[in-house]
Amino acid sequence: MFLSMADAISEIMLYLKRSFGPITGANGGCDILTAAAEFGVQLASTILLFIIVRVFFWKPITNILEKRREAMDHDLEAAKEAKETAVETQKKLEAELGEAKSKIREMLEAAEKEANIKRDEILAKAKEDAEKRMENLELELANEKKSMEAEIRKEIVDVAFAAAEKIVAREINQDKYLDVVDEILKGAME
Repeated sequence: MFLSMADAISEIMLYLKRSFGPITGANGGCDILTAAAEFGVQLASTILLFIIVRVFFWKPITNILEKRREAMDHDLEAAKEAKETAVETQKKLEAELGEAKSKIREMLEAAEKEANIKRDEILAKAKEDAEKRMENLELELANEKKSMEAEIRKEIVDVAFAAAEKIVAREINQDKYLDVVDEILKGAME
């Protein structure tokens, strides 16, 4: 170790000389007191500058940085809340969309069932109407048939009666009788 203070200072100077080059004073020589004074002045200036910055500028700068940090924290929190709100809103919208789709599906199914019921009612009514018309037509045909049969019977009776009159009016002669029957048949066929 060092034996004296002068040895320690000379070692420091030697180290500084190797690191920064020779230290020269105002007269061109190496003056340790001048170097120490310069070092002291620089140290005092640095400390004074630090104190001035600390006293006059540190709090405003710290306040600005703190406000900036708070604003950033607030913005991050607001963004996080907005994201959560958006996710919740999206889930609600998806749920509402699913409900709307199911309601639409139910409405379509109900409308289809109602349409099927109405179609069946219409078909049943149409079938019933057709059956009534067929019954009416059958009755009309039956009545028409009876009416025609009655007319045919009446004509046959009239023809038979006319034939009987002609037969009775003439003598009963077989040849004449056959001629009259032929006439009657020819008249009935026309």
